[in-house]
Amino acid sequence: MPAKSGKVVRKRRSTRKPGPVSKARTSSRSKAQPKNQGTKTVKTASLSFRPRIPADDPYILNLTEGELGQVHSESFGEPFPREQFLGYLQSGAPTVIVERGGKPIGYYSYLVAPDGKMHVSALVIDPSHQSDGIGTHVMQHLEEDAKKQRVHTLEVFVQQNNKRSLAFTKKLGFTEVYQLPPNSICFQKVIAGTNGTSVAVGRFPTDDLQAW
Repeated sequence: MPAKSGKVVRKRRSTRKPGPVSKARTSSRSKAQPKNQGTKTVKTASLSFRPRIPADDPYILNLTEGELGQVHSESFGEPFPREQFLGYLQSGAPTVIVERGGKPIGYYSYLVAPDGKMHVSALVIDPSHQSDGIGTHVMQHLEEDAKKQRVHTLEVFVQQNNKRSLAFTKKLGFTEVYQLPPNSICFQKVIAGTNGTSVAVGRFPTDDLQAW
C-alpha cells in the first residue's frame, strides 16, 4: 500500500509541473499547426479559375439544384427553376468556374451595378470539396475580381433556412442589412472606398434573382 500510494503522489506531482508539460504541449501544437496549414495551402494553391463556357451549363445546373434545390423548395414552395436559372446563365452574367486539378469543383456568378455594388448571385462548391478553406479561398478570389472592377460593396442574399450558408456568410465578414420576404436575408460587405468608377459587366436579367 505505501508503495502504491507513493506512485500516485509522484504521478500527481509530475502532472502539476507547469513548465515541462506546458512546453511539451505547446511544442506539439506548434509542430502540428504548420503541417495543417501547409496541407491547406497546397490544396488551395491547386485551384484555378476560368470563365464559364456553354458546355459548363449542365454541370452548373446539376450542382446548383443538388446543393440549393431543397432550400429553394422550402423557401418558395416550388421546385428549383432549372429553365429560369439556365436563362440567367445564358444572359451573359459573369460566371467563373472553379477547377482543381483540371476538373470543375464549383463556380460563382455575379452582377455588377453601375453604382459599384456587386450582387453575388451564386457561389456553389461541390460537397466533396467543401473543406480545407477552399470556399474562403474562392471568396477571396471573387473579392479581388471585384476590386479590379472598382466594386466597393458585395451583396448576397441567403435564405433563412440555409443555416450553413448563413454561418459561412457571416464568417466571411458580411453584415446583415435587411430581410426580404418571404425568406431571404440581404448581407453586404464593404471591400473598398466609393471614389472609383464602377464597371458594369453583363446585363441584369428581368427574372427575379433572389432564389440564387
